[in-house]
Amino acid sequence: MSVLCRWALAALVCIGLAMAVYSTRLTETLAPPSAQRLDPSLLAVGDWLFRLGTSTDSRIVERVSGGEFSHIGMVVATNPAVLVIHATTDDDPRHLNQVLLTPLEDFLKPEMAKHFAVARPDFLSGEQKERIAQYLQGALGRSFVLEPRDKPHLYCTTLLAEAITTQLPSFMPRWTSLNAPVFRGDYLFPQAFVEYPGLKWIYRQ
Repeated sequence: MSVLCRWALAALVCIGLAMAVYSTRLTETLAPPSAQRLDPSLLAVGDWLFRLGTSTDSRIVERVSGGEFSHIGMVVATNPAVLVIHATTDDDPRHLNQVLLTPLEDFLKPEMAKHFAVARPDFLSGEQKERIAQYLQGALGRSFVLEPRDKPHLYCTTLLAEAITTQLPSFMPRWTSLNAPVFRGDYLFPQAFVEYPGLKWIYRQ
């Protein structure tokens, strides 16, 4: 093999390696979030889990609320597995439009979450968090109802706010007044929880 051929072959190998590295880095950059990036041992009962969902409902919530997340749940158990309670429309096709108990890995799987975060409400005591978790477990199976504040309602944020106020009546996250084709009236969005004072961020992408 001539010197010129050897140089050409070496150049092709280098280019191929560079393209492989770039492709790997690009894949890692564009890869959807995974629950495996979050160490479950960092979580505690009472932690809030935020996610930006992938459904049409999530895109609507993101757009009208102006927030970075469309859904919220709370950790109610950590042993032997981390379990999250939340009110949702279609996380589980077998149990639509209701309050669910969901394993962490299912709550954060890529087809459900574009990105996510975990916050710890340090303004609540450990005992208060345990009682809130018990209240939420008693709400399992309740129907999801997306209505404004002046009508009967139960969706992810209002479920959590309802549970928290049983232990902390002064808890008052900010409601948002809307006059949109889909949302008319006052609604409680996950961004109100993101902005609530006294949070410790455990994980945030």
